[in-house]
Amino acid sequence: MRPPRSRSSALQGVAVLEALESLTALHGAAGVPFKDLESVTRSRLDFRALTHALNALVDEGAVHRVTEKPARLALTDLGRKRLDEYRS
Repeated sequence: MRPPRSRSSALQGVAVLEALESLTALHGAAGVPFKDLESVTRSRLDFRALTHALNALVDEGAVHRVTEKPARLALTDLGRKRLDEYRS
């Protein structure tokens, strides 16, 4: 059993989910390019924090990789639900 995630990790995950949600309107079903996600979150997260949070979200099933090369990402229903829970 894994220990619970730290609060900062949870907040980093929410920052990534919010950025993905905002960029999804521009990119749609094709997925959000990693470089766009990186540029949007640059003021909130450094590269290491972004990749750590993103990998954790993929492992949890909140985000899925649409393509590997080039990396494109999309929110899943679980990710939207988690974001809605955070906002409520």
